[in-house]
Amino acid sequence: MYNIAVLGAGIIGVSTAINIQKQIPSARVKIISEKFGQETTSWGAGGLFRPTAKFIRGIPEETIRYM
Repeated sequence: MYNIAVLGAGIIGVSTAINIQKQIPSARVKIISEKFGQETTSWGAGGLFRPTAKFIRGIPEETIRYM
C-alpha cells in the first residue's frame, strides 16, 4: 500500500488527489493544505478556466473542445 500526500486543496491539488485514488485504489491519499473549500484562491478561478487555441500552441484546434 502507498501513502501519498498531495500539497494544496485548490483545483489542482484536489483533482490530483482524486486521480491518484482512481489510478491506485489501495493508496492512502492525504491532502495537506492551510485552507480548504471556499478559502482557497482557486475556488472560483478553477471554474473560469477555458482553454482556447489562442493560448494552447501546438495542439490542433479541432482537438480542443468548446462548450
